[in-house]
Amino acid sequence: MLLPSVIKFANGHEDVYEGFRDYYFHFMSEVEGKKYGDFDREYTLAEKDKKMHEALLSEIERVSGSKRGDSSIEMWAMNPQVRFAFDVVIANMIDAILPETIVKSIGLYTEVKNVGYGENAHFTIEPNSIYTVSESAEAKRRSFNKKEYAIDATIGAVNHQITVSVELYKVLSGVESLARFVRKAVISMETQMSVDAYRALQTVIADGNFPAQLKIAGYDVDKLIGLCQTVQAYNEGAKPVIVGTKRAIYQMLPDASKGYRLITDAENPKINIVRGFFDWDIVELDQVATGKNYGLVLDDKKLYVLSTGADKLIKGVIEGGATSYTDRPLDNADLSQRTTLNKRYAFECVSNAVMGVVTLN
Repeated sequence: MLLPSVIKFANGHEDVYEGFRDYYFHFMSEVEGKKYGDFDREYTLAEKDKKMHEALLSEIERVSGSKRGDSSIEMWAMNPQVRFAFDVVIANMIDAILPETIVKSIGLYTEVKNVGYGENAHFTIEPNSIYTVSESAEAKRRSFNKKEYAIDATIGAVNHQITVSVELYKVLSGVESLARFVRKAVISMETQMSVDAYRALQTVIADGNFPAQLKIAGYDVDKLIGLCQTVQAYNEGAKPVIVGTKRAIYQMLPDASKGYRLITDAENPKINIVRGFFDWDIVELDQVATGKNYGLVLDDKKLYVLSTGADKLIKGVIEGGATSYTDRPLDNADLSQRTTLNKRYAFECVSNAVMGVVTLN
């Protein structure tokens, strides 16, 4: 579903932005293997790329009030109104995707709020405790007095930028794909937001005040069962899941030396080797590239025990819409132009929920 701000900007032309969502969901499903939403299978991804490029150019014409045929493509690309339309259309394309996909990406442990430009996000953290029940004699009027207070956590967004060198006239003339340009910007923003949310989770685990009772060193079935029970009990019965990367989950495979065997006479059987752990589900986290020396962001030596039905461990805020600014033509000696995309967001660990962590050998 499109944000109200995108619908207002589209002003009856929502099909362009819905079309981009369809194109993006198709790409993520076919190329990245991620199911973000339904998409039209009548056209191939390559066909949609061409259709989306033309749709975006038509939207730029609508917003700028200037048609491509009014002048040469070189002069049309230098029109300040066209440059403004290029920036604002890209920004709304990003907003047509990001708020929804980031929740699907990190929603397992993150609560995200969208707020207006210049606003902060407020989260009310209720106490995660129960009242003390005391034995009492018949002649005793009252027990110990109890009073609980909720905490109001405020998170302010921080600006994040992407600056890309682009030859605008090539994009507008169709030599370079505008749809691919916007798609890559969305993927880049979404990836960094996922990294920031995960690092917020890592920060609280690395804190010296993290309870030792909720940590396990090395994989031990008995200790992991105890940890799952503890997390479930202290999250008011909310059933936990065990979360980790594929490499971390691999260490939970049954040990053949202990007599575990699988016997099947079915033809072409498909077997999920690790689906659950004593009735607790196991959820795989997709790795994320750091972009440096082929490094990976997520810790392959960690398993997390989280109650997804309890208060989310990480709170996030996305402030306002995306903004975009493109340099004026001829500003740079090589005639290139830089487009800078801005998105304001932040993630912090603020929660009343209990979690556990297993550090693997």
